[in-house]
Amino acid sequence: MNLSTEEIHQANKKRWDASAKNWAENADSRGIWQKCHEDPSLVFSNELLFYLKGVGDKRVCVLGSGDNEAVFALTGLGADVTSVDISAEQLAYAKERSEKLGLEIEFLQSDVTDLGALKDGSFDVVFTGGHVAVWVADLASYYREAARILRPGGLLFIEEYHPIRRIWKESESELVVGNSYYNRGPYKYMVDNNILYEKEGDLASFEFHWTISDMVNTVIQSNCEIVALDEYGESGESWEDAPMEGLPEQFLIVAKKR
Repeated sequence: MNLSTEEIHQANKKRWDASAKNWAENADSRGIWQKCHEDPSLVFSNELLFYLKGVGDKRVCVLGSGDNEAVFALTGLGADVTSVDISAEQLAYAKERSEKLGLEIEFLQSDVTDLGALKDGSFDVVFTGGHVAVWVADLASYYREAARILRPGGLLFIEEYHPIRRIWKESESELVVGNSYYNRGPYKYMVDNNILYEKEGDLASFEFHWTISDMVNTVIQSNCEIVALDEYGESGESWEDAPMEGLPEQFLIVAKKR
């Protein structure tokens, strides 16, 4: 597949812009965005909250902010937050919601691999993850830009859906390998505008199945020193296509800029 990073990212942007309304309706049904600034544990696990101690009063940038629940939770913890996402439609919903909640947040529409609007060393903390890396064609540029906007000694948090969960065939009762763990992609799908329960449609979607070593080594190469690694969670989600109980859910990297 001979598409450039820009072409792939623009296709994914188009898909997310088209899906923003559906994603916002899903968020409304969960009811988390309305409360997570007062109770960040609705968004962050106990493990992650442990590492986020001291984030209050820090300048924080969230890359790939999506529904912005992490942004609202970090704001509730006292951080001064800048929210960055490639989808203008996602950010429009987030801005409207932040105003309803009375939260002061800066919003920036940008590709995470090119953060030219943000100055070098302008943040104390960069937070990214959830399900961001899967949409990114150039992992090196993504993490290099994250490190660039960090001040020396600043912390980079990468919390991602555990890549071991991406390899299985669709099944209700058993785990059967469908894709090699080492096949990074890109995987191309033609889907509709429902992200969680997608069906075949006319929107192109490209995914990349980065491994843990990909993420770890790319962080090290981006002028950061890894200070903590963690894995946690083992439940299954209703949208997952196979019985995942017992497998790690989340993978966390905490790194300090040199």
